[in-house]
Amino acid sequence: MSVSFERRDCWIFDLDGTLTISIHDFDGIKRILGLPIDRSILEALNELPTAQAAQLHQQLDALELDIAHRATAQVGARELLTKLRSRGDRIGILTRNSKLNAQATLAACGLAEFFPAESILSRHCCPPKPSPDGIWQLLPLLERIKRSLGDGGRLCIRS
Repeated sequence: MSVSFERRDCWIFDLDGTLTISIHDFDGIKRILGLPIDRSILEALNELPTAQAAQLHQQLDALELDIAHRATAQVGARELLTKLRSRGDRIGILTRNSKLNAQATLAACGLAEFFPAESILSRHCCPPKPSPDGIWQLLPLLERIKRSLGDGGRLCIRS
């Protein structure tokens, strides 16, 4: 099935590796946190006792914030977002990052102007991907924004 770029006016993006060049060393982060290499970071943290998980989440946030400050945009990301904005399209981000780190990443990349805070959902706003909960939370927001402009909305989900 072919999806026409021109026929869509609402977009949900991932952040790292989609709009930005991913520089995360996930195995390195797992080693620093003492987590098993064969598990995803968030799932491994969720399996730990609450106090231990809270401490490691703080460490993870600090590690990710450092990475966020060094983030760079993918080639063409600014041009794409500028084009979507010029067409009046609604855009959002669904990320496994924290919201603070997502906003810091966007700022470091020069892309923050495209995403109001309410259009960014993080692992603290909803169950992290691959759960579809974040998409279900973003869609009504993007639809409301579009309806307020008076022309319905055709939705397309991209990751």
